[in-house]
Amino acid sequence: MEEALKLVKPSINLKDKFQSMAIQYKTYGEREYFEMYKKSLEDFEGYLIEIENQDKGINLKEGFVPCATYWMVNSDENILGVIRIRKKLSTEILKKVLGNIGYDIAPLERNKGYGKHILKLGLKKAKELNVNPVLVTCDFKNIPSKKIIEYNGGVFDNEVFDEWKNSMVRRYWFYNE
Repeated sequence: MEEALKLVKPSINLKDKFQSMAIQYKTYGEREYFEMYKKSLEDFEGYLIEIENQDKGINLKEGFVPCATYWMVNSDENILGVIRIRKKLSTEILKKVLGNIGYDIAPLERNKGYGKHILKLGLKKAKELNVNPVLVTCDFKNIPSKKIIEYNGGVFDNEVFDEWKNSMVRRYWFYNE
């Protein structure tokens, strides 16, 4: 029987589990994700307000767009990963490099097939949010992410140079029917 996985809106009820995941990124030296989630360790309620405001397009930083955040949980409500769905692409970096969807799987939950699930669920959620088409990108060297995108039906577009990270990025499109 396949594990019951679902996307949930961030919630105060999952504070301890989310903070535990955030600490995993620090422990594993994954600075980019730890920086993204660090505020949850300092001011969890403030963190929740911040991501809810991002979803509603309130008080966005320059260059940011409305972005819905969901946590993928299992039947025990353990947080396995996070997915962010940008509702529009209005800047060069979004259109060229970042795309509509960004996701990450908690370090201790990797190599268990959860990446395939979080993207599949995220694409369904993007459809509900009327995001179409959906651009998903990955670093050229990130073979697991490439496989996840292709497994879910991403249509390869091209490779572009990410001047911000000084690396190549693969771009894929998903078209909601």
